[in-house]
Amino acid sequence: MNVPQSVKLAGVFVVLIVLYFLVKGLFGGAPASSEDAGAAAPDDFTVIYQTVTPQDWRDEVIVRGRTEADRKVIVRAETSGAVAETPAELGALVSKGDILCRLNVDARQAQLAEARASLAKAKLDYDAAVKLNEDGFRSETAVAQARAMRDQAAAQLERARNELQKTDIKAPFDGVFDKRHVELGDFMNVGDPCATVIQRSPFLVVGAVSERDVAKIKKGDRGRARLATGETIDGVVRFVATSAEPATRTFDVELEVPNEDGLLRDGVTAEFTVFAEERSAHRVPRAALVLNDGGDIGLRTLDEENIVGFEPVRLIGETPSGVWVAGLSGDARVITGGQLYVNEGQKVAAVEADEADS
Repeated sequence: MNVPQSVKLAGVFVVLIVLYFLVKGLFGGAPASSEDAGAAAPDDFTVIYQTVTPQDWRDEVIVRGRTEADRKVIVRAETSGAVAETPAELGALVSKGDILCRLNVDARQAQLAEARASLAKAKLDYDAAVKLNEDGFRSETAVAQARAMRDQAAAQLERARNELQKTDIKAPFDGVFDKRHVELGDFMNVGDPCATVIQRSPFLVVGAVSERDVAKIKKGDRGRARLATGETIDGVVRFVATSAEPATRTFDVELEVPNEDGLLRDGVTAEFTVFAEERSAHRVPRAALVLNDGGDIGLRTLDEENIVGFEPVRLIGETPSGVWVAGLSGDARVITGGQLYVNEGQKVAAVEADEADS
């Protein structure tokens, strides 16, 4: 039987291919050595790490605000009358009880004398009623009526005395006579302002902080204020608001500062820095931060056997040389190169950053 030439050629090719794979299997397919296999293993991926140690760190919160007197009171009239005298000088230091405005006495002195006379007569009437009652010539009802008249006269005397005393409008505390609201001859009704008195020391520097920063500040923290007038003063945080302002969602903060020399003024623009409580933290390169599968921010770390781990951290501060984080404990080997290409639990080869730079 005649076999076509094309069939003969196809058979030859099949035989050659079979022989090729037989020869390769016998002589060319030897397995790679264990050393070669280890060199190609993915666990030998090389990363760069940096050992970071905990350091003392203190957050600084900058607050913009203004100076404010701790006590600032507008002293008002408690009775009516014309201003007869303004003995205190504007801007002078006054003590508690000093007279700021004096009103005309008018008929108040006569009313006081009349009340004294009425009380003296009421006492005599009461004493006589008691004696007559003891002798049987007055009833108990008459004695009680005389006693009531005596007490009423005493109350009228006290009222007249207080009304006379109210003509002297006095300073409620030690401070500075900052503003006069009336002049000699002005008529004052009850509630009209006489003067403004400001307590000299301490003073306040008040401002507001955001929701992000309010948790960093607490009562008793130190602070330093710089005023628009050029002064720099140290103080202590006296108050941090518990509730936010509805419109701005900010929290009021008060820094109490001394002002014994009286140089501070009320209402001056200021900027103060609050130094929060010192704590332990780690400073790491910003580029070392990564996210895990759950979206948590953290750092890739290495244990003693160069096994990759993940430590969640919280950003608490920032500097030109890195970021401050909380969440690490003690000395930590933080991966700063190749952290994006390794996974938690993976064994890697590690080179310290100082050696990699040399």
